[in-house]
Amino acid sequence: MRSRTCSLIAATTVLVAANLPAQVRGADGLPPRDEWQNVPGILAALGDIRGKRIADVAAGEGYLTKHVSRAVGPSGRVYAVELGEKELAALRALAQRDSFANIQVIESSAADPRLPSDLDGVVILNSYHELTDYKSMLAGIKRALRPGAPLVLVDNAAGVGWFTKRDDQASHHALDPKYVVAELQEAGFEISNRRDDFITQPYAQWLIVARRPR
Repeated sequence: MRSRTCSLIAATTVLVAANLPAQVRGADGLPPRDEWQNVPGILAALGDIRGKRIADVAAGEGYLTKHVSRAVGPSGRVYAVELGEKELAALRALAQRDSFANIQVIESSAADPRLPSDLDGVVILNSYHELTDYKSMLAGIKRALRPGAPLVLVDNAAGVGWFTKRDDQASHHALDPKYVVAELQEAGFEISNRRDDFITQPYAQWLIVARRPR
């Protein structure tokens, strides 16, 4: 059954696609992802990461991993964390390419990201709502971060009038950022930045920057 969130995104996709020349639409009908995902804003939220050690948790097939790899440079390291077999295979293939030799793939569990210690930053893009055991995952991320290092989250905003319960929103691929702020604080993080309007088109996404206390 199609979710209300997916229906909204699909409807938005149709509207956006209708106003785009065919040659600039992706397979999903949206503009190229680099035009709307605001990767520069995500990297800016991580800070100066040249030569640093950054984890991309729930990395998918490596869309953001590639951007972070370029940003940290050859002296840095990117840990691409996933648990899906298809995604892990894609990430491992990516890490075999000479231009992405600074990527290390980590197979996580649903409750443990299995990260190395003293990381300079962690990012979760469009996937926090998918974490079934977010409390354990946040605990694992907090342990891995060095004091003061950021955890950057970007995810889909729940629309006004949508489901009022956290689990209902998450099952429909979105979250009100108020839930995320509360969960981060409960896990012992400090909130240093929140932008509910981080992305407005083709659909709304928020950004939250949390830090492990010094």
